[in-house]
Amino acid sequence: MTRNNEGGRPLAPRTSKAIDEPADSALRDPITVAMEIAAGDDPSVAELVAFRRQPLDLKHAARNAKNLHSEEFRVWLARESGDDIGEAVCGGLEIMSISLIALVALWPADDLDAAEAKLALDQRTGVQLHKREKDFEGSMEAQTARRIRWRRGAFSVPALILPPAPVAPQSDDRGLASWPLERFDLVEHLPRRGGPPAFAHTQVVEWTRFARSAPDLDGLLLRAAKMFETCDRLLELAGRGPGNASELLGAAEGARLMGYLAACQVMIWPVHNRDALATKKQVVALINRRGEAGDPPAMQSAVRHVTAEAAWIKTLPVGARDRLQFDWNELV
Repeated sequence: MTRNNEGGRPLAPRTSKAIDEPADSALRDPITVAMEIAAGDDPSVAELVAFRRQPLDLKHAARNAKNLHSEEFRVWLARESGDDIGEAVCGGLEIMSISLIALVALWPADDLDAAEAKLALDQRTGVQLHKREKDFEGSMEAQTARRIRWRRGAFSVPALILPPAPVAPQSDDRGLASWPLERFDLVEHLPRRGGPPAFAHTQVVEWTRFARSAPDLDGLLLRAAKMFETCDRLLELAGRGPGNASELLGAAEGARLMGYLAACQVMIWPVHNRDALATKKQVVALINRRGEAGDPPAMQSAVRHVTAEAAWIKTLPVGARDRLQFDWNELV
């Protein structure tokens, strides 16, 4: 990971300026972009290590995820009833946003920048537990409570790298009206949530095309299963004490990360037929087994979290959300 000014690899359009790119610059799934470094069905140890060690700008990804989500809200407010094109634009924006959320959630917190990106998304996205007045009789559905638990788990960071609070102003300090309340402000310099669309209305064709460019879900399921098997074998081989044990451990981490990212891709892209729904159910069973095998709880939570968020993508067929309630185990 790197700081914003250290050249970390961005994975999505930065701001509305990205909409000025040439019309033939197709939008791409950021998870696919991140995995290109170890493309193919049989990556080498070196490729898996390179994938795990590549510098991603998670703060950039987190801010773009929030910006795209807010833009989806603006487009939805501006569209007219029955506007299929506007609905497709909303779908594309939300697919991209949730894909970036999955990347930030799953990528290990190697430094404070990564930790701050995770914590910022935790506080600003997904189902939130808001403070209530003392005289309010609280009630919460079990599914809502699970979604909050999954969100918290998905963005959890090791206690030893929790970022300190911003420095408080001292006696002689000025600029108090803009004194930072957070070390990383997720919405700094972003358009406000309401109002007219800020940029997607100038790139309707690109976002519509992206929303309709679903990947091969069955192929992603096979990749996830193969990467998990690769991870387990590399961990066992590393445990035998070869001279390159540390390299094998790094490759195992990369394989596991690729497996979870592929699983998230399956769960994010909207269901349009029974075959796709069946593939998603196979991913749920696979992730449940990985939980029983002892995979990190944060990764388990991340898949559940993005699955719950993806159930609200606007391009889903009528009634599809009711079919997207999956039988997750209760390990997280």
